[in-house]
Amino acid sequence: MKNGLVIWINGLAGSGKSTIGKNLYTKLKPTLPHLVYLDGDGFRELFGYETYDKQSRIEFAFKRSALCHFLASQGIHVIATTISLFEEVYRHNRKNLSSYLEIYIQCDMEALIQRDQKNLYSNALKGQIKDVVGIDIRYDEPSSDLVIENNTLDDLDGKTNQILDYIKKHQLIRF
Repeated sequence: MKNGLVIWINGLAGSGKSTIGKNLYTKLKPTLPHLVYLDGDGFRELFGYETYDKQSRIEFAFKRSALCHFLASQGIHVIATTISLFEEVYRHNRKNLSSYLEIYIQCDMEALIQRDQKNLYSNALKGQIKDVVGIDIRYDEPSSDLVIENNTLDDLDGKTNQILDYIKKHQLIRF
């Protein structure tokens, strides 16, 4: 049995990774019945992870990666959206996931602060909360297979199509 593809979409909170990941899932699911979508917040809720310091985030990313590996080894394709912007995670995934596509949703801090739907950045900047990646936790900008700039929340289908075009061009899966 051929391994499923793990599409690991990462970016800072509010960058649009979940929106793009869900749209990608919607476009692929009709032709790929063996496809699952794992969102970072949903995964945290499901497994009861409530700590956000850097080490906990890395450990959590390794567990998510292990689940992706488990599903992919059974021929299931996985779209995982996550912050996980740490070098240890990038190395781990490239070593342990045999069919892996890493996508970075790049968004400038100014745009993130402006959209700040959950008041995450504004509260962190006021010192009301801590352990916010990009504010008091440094992140490692990845050298991903594909980088999608998402400073403006327009053209969702165009951004999703960048991923689909990459998958087709590199023949990662047939759909």
